[in-house]
Amino acid sequence: MKPLVYIPVILMMPLLVQAGPVWSTGTPADDSSLPNTPAAPYLGGLLINFDSLPSCPTFPPSGCTDYSGTSFSGVTISSPDALNAIPFSGQTAPNELYDDSAEGSASITVSTSIGLEGFGVGISDLDPVTITLQALGAGGVAFGPADVVTITQTGGNPGNGYYYVQDTTPDLFGFTITQSVSDPSFSGLAIDDVQAATPEPSTFLLLSAGAAIFAARRLRKLA
Repeated sequence: MKPLVYIPVILMMPLLVQAGPVWSTGTPADDSSLPNTPAAPYLGGLLINFDSLPSCPTFPPSGCTDYSGTSFSGVTISSPDALNAIPFSGQTAPNELYDDSAEGSASITVSTSIGLEGFGVGISDLDPVTITLQALGAGGVAFGPADVVTITQTGGNPGNGYYYVQDTTPDLFGFTITQSVSDPSFSGLAIDDVQAATPEPSTFLLLSAGAAIFAARRLRKLA
């Protein structure tokens, strides 16, 4: 292999070696502090809360706007059941997006049409409950191991949690949140402060440079 080719390949190797997605625990936003403490870490991309949406005046929600399938700047959030904006967020007040599914059947999917390097989500204002977080790859298939977490009613911001998933390459196309175990204390699943991280510019530059060199080399061979 000629130096013109193998130098970019060497630079691209950390990007081509896929480590797989890793879930981590962050710090949820806290609306009880003044000023409001933002969710951490900030992943450097899009941050979505639902405070601009008209909220549902009744609880449990009845006859309110169903936001399932809505795209927020290219990030689509959906559920087999309705998703309603309700004004009870303990994270970024006032609104959270609420899945009023039957006990043990909540499921929310956050997805994009392009691969990204990370996502984050706040699980908001819940009774004690165990949920499963699963990263998604291209085509919406499960990507990497699931993360099972329990939201507790302890600590300084009870009932709230923040979780994020990152990958070394832009291969993440979203994630799902499910609560599939019946729990008498379960009263729906709510999210807030969804993040979608964009790939680092250097990732695109290296991949583009490598692709251009391989294409040029192939054209020379065909000539």
